Amino acid sequence: MKAGIFVGVLLVLAVAGCGHRTNGSFIDPGAAQKLGDSFMSDLVAHRTDAAFDKMEPEFTKMVNRSDFGPELEKLFQYCGWPLDSELKQVGTGTKVYGDGHTSPIRKFTYAAATNQHPKGQCYFSVDVAPSGNTLRVTTFGLLKVISGNPLP
Repeated sequence: MKAGIFVGVLLVLAVAGCGHRTNGSFIDPGAAQKLGDSFMSDLVAHRTDAAFDKMEPEFTKMVNRSDFGPELEKLFQYCGWPLDSELKQVGTGTKVYGDGHTSPIRKFTYAAATNQHPKGQCYFSVDVAPSGNTLRVTTFGLLKVISGNPLP
């Protein structure tokens, strides 16, 4: 009887741990990928206002909408503006904010041909986090292959 209760408790704990939940926030993997894909599509199409609208409030409080496009232009001088995107890697993690609170994230890495490099030389990382009742892009960045092998 005690063994059955123990197995039951382990089963409940195992099932409860299947979702990615931190601080009461859950990230739907499909919805997070849809947002990451949409954000990359906005970048490919130079829709900077649409990309800005997908950013979390903590980001939009620090960066003015009018500065976002010009800052992207500066950022993309490093590797080029994406011409396409192909999802290469998905991961999970935790973002720690300046005030100390944490949030779960889904990390998406996309390979992209750019106006400076062929596909496989530049990667775009998009992190998605819960924000209120929805998901938002929390951070994004560029990765450039300098030596070695690119992602498969």
